[in-house]
Amino acid sequence: MRCFSVTLFTLLCVISVAPADAADPEWLGEPLRTGAFLFSSPRLHDPNFLHTVVLLVTYGKEGASGLIINRPTDVPLDQVLPDIKGIKTFSKPVYFGGPVSANLMRALLRSDASLPGAQRVLDDIYVTANRKIIMDVLRNPNPDKTIRIYAGYSGWAPGQLDREFARGDWISMDADPESIFSEDPARIWPAFFENREKIQIRFLERGSDHAVSPGTVEQ
Repeated sequence: MRCFSVTLFTLLCVISVAPADAADPEWLGEPLRTGAFLFSSPRLHDPNFLHTVVLLVTYGKEGASGLIINRPTDVPLDQVLPDIKGIKTFSKPVYFGGPVSANLMRALLRSDASLPGAQRVLDDIYVTANRKIIMDVLRNPNPDKTIRIYAGYSGWAPGQLDREFARGDWISMDADPESIFSEDPARIWPAFFENREKIQIRFLERGSDHAVSPGTVEQ
């Protein structure tokens, strides 16, 4: 049967690909930098980061910080900011940004113009902990498309994230605003790995077309 007819080339590919997430640069993705996504490896079992996608908002010699974009909580925003008029029309909940300072609020904003008091992360995406900026944006029409609120953040000491990245705990890829403001954040992490698996399968299938079957000697 075909499912048991594994070529020597395919076996070699599987052997070489399977453990490569610990060091293979192609598996690790893009270099670490501000404005990149970190996808937690399927083998990372830290409950704080299980199946998470983190947007790096700072990265440098002093360490790194980010916000988990795919963990909405059950807490509606009007419970956190009840003093904002019309806040009940805001349909998005508070997101869990990470285990550090979970009692503090941060926001990711979309703005065509620069925002004093906010730090640009990529394209038209800014991050801020400035309460006035956050409240001003929430008062604007249709804030669902322009802001996400996070409780806490994810933080790494100098060199810590680099070590985790090098051993394969994270995969770094270019971030995009559409994913940050996705209507279905729970699909971001599984969709990423489903696509990677499809790419690997296509690679193995293409290679098997030119492979030598076990026990066959080319003439």
